[in-house]
Amino acid sequence: MLGLVIVLFIIIVIIICFRWYLSHVHSSLYWCWDNGNEDKRIAIDTNNGPVASNWSEWEPTHIKHGQKCGLAVDHYHRYKEDIQLMHTLGCNAYRFSLAWDKIEPIEGQYDKDILTHYHDVLKELHRQSIIPMITFHHFVHPLWFEQRSAFLDSSNISKFVRFSIDMFQEFQDECHLWCTINEPEVYVSGGYFTGIFPPGHKSQPNEASLIMQHLLQAHVDIYDGIKKIAHQPEQHSIGIVKDIFQFDPWNPVNPLDIYTSHILDYAMNGCILDFFRTGCFKWTMPGTIHRTYTNSRAPYTNDFIGLNYYSHFLVRFNLFKPSFYEILHRQDDSGSALMTDMPYALYPEGLYRACVRIKNQLPCIPIYITENGIADRFDDRRHLFLRRYLYAVSRAINEAGCDVRGYFYWSLTDNFEWAEGYDMKFGLYHVDLQTQERTLRDGSKYFQYVIQKHREKYEKKNL
Repeated sequence: MLGLVIVLFIIIVIIICFRWYLSHVHSSLYWCWDNGNEDKRIAIDTNNGPVASNWSEWEPTHIKHGQKCGLAVDHYHRYKEDIQLMHTLGCNAYRFSLAWDKIEPIEGQYDKDILTHYHDVLKELHRQSIIPMITFHHFVHPLWFEQRSAFLDSSNISKFVRFSIDMFQEFQDECHLWCTINEPEVYVSGGYFTGIFPPGHKSQPNEASLIMQHLLQAHVDIYDGIKKIAHQPEQHSIGIVKDIFQFDPWNPVNPLDIYTSHILDYAMNGCILDFFRTGCFKWTMPGTIHRTYTNSRAPYTNDFIGLNYYSHFLVRFNLFKPSFYEILHRQDDSGSALMTDMPYALYPEGLYRACVRIKNQLPCIPIYITENGIADRFDDRRHLFLRRYLYAVSRAINEAGCDVRGYFYWSLTDNFEWAEGYDMKFGLYHVDLQTQERTLRDGSKYFQYVIQKHREKYEKKNL
């Protein structure tokens, strides 16, 4: 009888502990959004021609519906019009990347006309009082670089470093914010895990880990190289852009889901943040090479961290899948399960979590939210996305003390969204590809309102 009582007592304690975990720990990962009825006025503080590249060779065979980029929304030629749209919206900063494939179509030979184009873009931005932020590598590079195994070959690192430092030297008088590499883990995952990015190698974690190491090495070399040659090093801020998609367990009390999500999160997020915190890169995934790389300079090579944030993944262990896990999403299409047109849900809580994570793991390093946006073809969720994600930024600043210096919405206009082609509508402006007309989406009016209120508060504060 006593034994039965003890067993029942233990069961009750376990149940109480689970309920406490679910109500106090797991539930804190989600906020109550009142099904979209929350106050709509939340106050917050806050192509010049064909060029051969890794992506030009990749399309249209590997792009959804066999689509081809072409001129896309023709921002290359219509940059003045688009910069005027930024000014009209109230934007005071613009992040863009330099097209390495256009600038250096032949190794060692820079196209002077393309460089002149970028000088003209920068002049127009300054004329409209818009601060530029330049990115050196955003997934695309010249075909000659790809044909030499790109970042898989360590001898190619110096080629990218040389290009980046040369571009800094070219534009340093016109720009003071610099991003070295955009989302290294996305480049690695798309090209060497899922195979939806060039070169399309699927399930190659050993290649992926080596490329990740080389990208991180390149970042450190670029940072040090720029600081050495800059006329006024203290005026230039340089950082890497880190996309954070949290990998959370599908079942928060299932040890296998918890373990699998932890492994994935460390491989895509933790190992990079640890590298910039400790100088040691460690790649640990079951069944792969255990890779380590140490660079004592790494903790001193970010004047800021660029944070790209969209959503999170729910991970469930599945013995019958080749990878032994699957990515799932809630199915009730409300609250935390409200989906975007991309295969992920609205999850503004995660933007707060990502800011806090960077603050805790890389203290004293400012944050620029370099991408945050929604694919919303019918523009019926964009207003919710903007209100909720900007609210999350406000909480990160005011409650958690995160040093968030800026916010860039992705994107100003619709675009050719990599492997998704033209199917995904991220832009604040819809672009008719036939007429190239730009039309402000209704949901974006809230964005305009927020910028105006923020500007008024900033100006009042600095009177």
